[in-house]
Amino acid sequence: MSLLSLTDLTVRRGTRTALDGVSLTVGVGECVGLIGPNGAGKTTLMRAALGLLPATGTSTLAALPLAERARIAAWMPQTREIAWPVSVETAIALGRLPHLPRGARPGALDRAAIDAAIVRMELEDYRTRTATRLSGGEQARVLIARALAQDTPLFMADEPIAGLDPAHQIATMKVFADLAREGRSVIVSLHDLGLAARHCTRLVMLQAGRLVADGPPAEVLTRENVERVFGVTAYYETTPQGPVFQPMEVVR
Repeated sequence: MSLLSLTDLTVRRGTRTALDGVSLTVGVGECVGLIGPNGAGKTTLMRAALGLLPATGTSTLAALPLAERARIAAWMPQTREIAWPVSVETAIALGRLPHLPRGARPGALDRAAIDAAIVRMELEDYRTRTATRLSGGEQARVLIARALAQDTPLFMADEPIAGLDPAHQIATMKVFADLAREGRSVIVSLHDLGLAARHCTRLVMLQAGRLVADGPPAEVLTRENVERVFGVTAYYETTPQGPVFQPMEVVR
């Protein structure tokens, strides 16, 4: 079963092609890491797939009515700032809006989803704190929890672990991996290739708006791909604790 299918998805910005004919399908139970250097098209791909950018080609998600789209896909953009001085719990509860009739208050199922998101992101002690008074990393965790509370079959996040400390980066990637194991689908853009190798079931590598590799981490993070796309050498080893990937030297 596929939750998202893209066919020849293309985005142009003036005379520049930001995304060039990308086709891929995301199935149930996959944790897909979008990787590539800055400007590779990762954000553009996700925004176009969601119907947030004008594009040619097709996206099964973008073709849906907006309300239905919001019940299928949760989206966490790169922007992390929380604008209103509300409690952490209230900020996370906003994730339930796609499931509520206009003017309705959250019910038992909504509260359960909110509580589950708070627990997943280890925010129990933050529940009543004012969200705008948290650090940038703490606000990022609140926004991830808000997307989790949306409780959709597809979770999409743009650089969700940027700015988190190492412990919370690992914990958050484990949350995404757990979602996939529970039968949901996850698409996250990442710059940390080591965490991508350890926690994603599949990597999609982009360069200059084009898809250059797609498959299991060991098949995508080859020496040739890493040197050609990222311009670095890297150490990659499969260990009893899982794969270890570490960029080493710049080669250009």
